[in-house]
Amino acid sequence: MFNIRIIFFILGLLISILGTSMIIPLLFNILNSENNSIVFVQSIVITLFIGISLVLAFKKKASTINIKDTIILTTLSWPILCLFASLPLYFDENIKYFSDAFFEATSGLTTTGASIYNNIEELSTGILIWRSFIQWLGGLGIIIFAIAILPILNLGGLQLFTQSWNKTSEDLNYSSKELAKLLGIIYVSFTAVIFMFLYFAGLSAFDALCHAMTTTATGGYSTQNNSIAHYNSFLVELIIIFGMLFASLPFTLYLSGLRKNYSLFKDKQVVMFFSMVLIFSIVLSLWTYFENNFDILTAFRVSIFNGISLMTGTGYSTANFSNWGSFSSSLLMFMMLIGGCTGSTTGGIKVFRFQILFLVILKELRKINSPRSVDTISYQGKIINEEVINSSMIIIILFLTSIFLITCVFSIYGYDFITSLSAGITSISVVGPGIGNIIGPEGNFSSIPSGLKYTLSLAMIIGRLEFLTFLILLLPKFWTK
Repeated sequence: MFNIRIIFFILGLLISILGTSMIIPLLFNILNSENNSIVFVQSIVITLFIGISLVLAFKKKASTINIKDTIILTTLSWPILCLFASLPLYFDENIKYFSDAFFEATSGLTTTGASIYNNIEELSTGILIWRSFIQWLGGLGIIIFAIAILPILNLGGLQLFTQSWNKTSEDLNYSSKELAKLLGIIYVSFTAVIFMFLYFAGLSAFDALCHAMTTTATGGYSTQNNSIAHYNSFLVELIIIFGMLFASLPFTLYLSGLRKNYSLFKDKQVVMFFSMVLIFSIVLSLWTYFENNFDILTAFRVSIFNGISLMTGTGYSTANFSNWGSFSSSLLMFMMLIGGCTGSTTGGIKVFRFQILFLVILKELRKINSPRSVDTISYQGKIINEEVINSSMIIIILFLTSIFLITCVFSIYGYDFITSLSAGITSISVVGPGIGNIIGPEGNFSSIPSGLKYTLSLAMIIGRLEFLTFLILLLPKFWTK
């Protein structure tokens, strides 16, 4: 029923890869003559020892992995990798409690971007590059998970975007191995392009590298306390805006582009995403102009950047948007809930599922008007089956229910409604900063209790896994033949 050997073998490989990647921040520390290199040496030894031990213990010459193995592996790998990724942070003197280290690492790997650090600029280059690198790794893992794994499992409606890839010679027709390789090439290329633009825009090579990785991953970890506001550069903001937008589009379309089948602006999801970004940006800009006494150019500049940053789940900031008023806070939280496109590095419910919800509502309204009519839902010329509709509706319901539960938990701890609600949205939608003085752009999550940090860490993992792979494990039928 389950192939325990292959599950633990692959887990061992993933842990070993993570441990090997810790050499990168170690080298940064050594090159900069910083005195906390030991934290990476300790972490590398522990991580590689456990990872290699699992590989050697469960190695098998010939083995295959089935769907149930894939679900278990996917669900286990995220929290386990978060655990090992937290080791350098925990051993470092800037963190006292393991809950802080685990929260920071989980926020990194899930590309959330929420932080517990009060003074980021005091951190060593090794810790700074590690925070950015785990976000970058998490973003790549998310794309592979969304494009190569979820469609195979028939979860979340993603099969709609990949089900025709093997039908004709003109389609992608890639094996899983080729698919992962091409995704990696595109992902690395995106990062390199953003790095070059940021470097020539005036950032140091180190800052450009860190922000290129966290922009591509729509993660939002910065090397500065004031995030992108530190640079006060319209050019830097413009580069990051384009980086966030392109990282929020379906990577399947970039893969199609490799076969000269360009369909970027023929995709309904992409058109809807850009339409939402444009409308929300204009509304937010006009609100900040009329209500917050900003001049028109500043209003558009801060509204567009921060609005796109929150909607794409990146979480960079150039202004304290918590002070823009109740309307802007409500609009920003709604944007955080939507997220970007399916098959991208963004979080949130995704534009595609909102489109499905709208089509379902229209269908039901037509049914009320004509009860005997037989109506179907089509999307980009394809009839959507009940399986896709049901899974999409379930995910929307689970998103909203989880946000409600987290809001209630925060309220029990005595936090105000805006802080509680935004904490739920930002964790489930893997955005980063919340709204308010405590967890807003000028605050962080350091002051919240350890219990809430573990709660939010679990929420970030579940939100990143899009619920279904996690919930399937809770079904008794899953564990039976």
